[in-house]
Amino acid sequence: DHRDLHSFPTRRSSDLGDYKKPVATGKAAEKLVGKTPDGVEIIYPVKNAEVDNERALIALLCSFTSKIKKPLESFSTAILSVQCGADGEVISRFEHAADSAGIYNPVYVETPVLALVGADMPLSESACQAVIDLGGGQATVCVMNMSGVVSGLSAELGGDYLDKEIEKHLEETVNLNLSDLQTEALKKAVASLVPDDDTKTVVTGKEATSGKTRTMQVSASMIQKPVKEYIDKIITLATMVFDKLPSESLIDVTRSGIYLCGGGSELYGLSDYMSEKLGMKVNLSKEPSLVSVIGGGKL
Repeated sequence: DHRDLHSFPTRRSSDLGDYKKPVATGKAAEKLVGKTPDGVEIIYPVKNAEVDNERALIALLCSFTSKIKKPLESFSTAILSVQCGADGEVISRFEHAADSAGIYNPVYVETPVLALVGADMPLSESACQAVIDLGGGQATVCVMNMSGVVSGLSAELGGDYLDKEIEKHLEETVNLNLSDLQTEALKKAVASLVPDDDTKTVVTGKEATSGKTRTMQVSASMIQKPVKEYIDKIITLATMVFDKLPSESLIDVTRSGIYLCGGGSELYGLSDYMSEKLGMKVNLSKEPSLVSVIGGGKL
């Protein structure tokens, strides 16, 4: 049952010099961003879908597996999600970290495959399916069938990239600096692709020029420019992938549509905006941030 699986943000981990005893991991570590005392460092074990700090990743995996009530030996298979087209070197680093954390002989499955399974769209031998995965570090566009990837591209255009673009835009337009966590919260609250969206929220940051604390109201329209520019880059990436497809595969994709997954796909109005730009149906998963985890539970 996929409901027995655990899902944690793996981009953040907090450490105090000893990787075996992290101060906090996952969501608890995320809350420490911008608030760490001397000697405590925020570590991102995985960046852009690759292992960036193996020791920290081992500590993170150990922390996660300790939350599972059953012993690891009682599970027949462990599934680790990897980026589309991950090569042997990338997988080898994940394998070494998993082995060191007591997760032996895991099965590596590409994230788009898990997303399709999680969305109840299993792959067939011939018909192609298209997935756009908007993760934290990377965006991936992939067209595949049961035989493998027909066409795909990845770029460093994840949610973190959009956060930086929003921060830059606010600094340039209203002289406001926000922290990473504040920007992410702002994005979740008001980021929209719907014209004339007047959704508003209040944020507190610092004036870029003076450094003084400043509280102000920010509307969806105030940050819509960087949001649209970001999604237009994703659409360009998707167009590049679709242009490489044989006509038969493109017909399959046009018929079934594109499946969106990853936390970035929760932007308000995204599916309608992309559908209009690409000229095909765009399907949003019910739980886009968890759909790959759910897919792993169904395999």
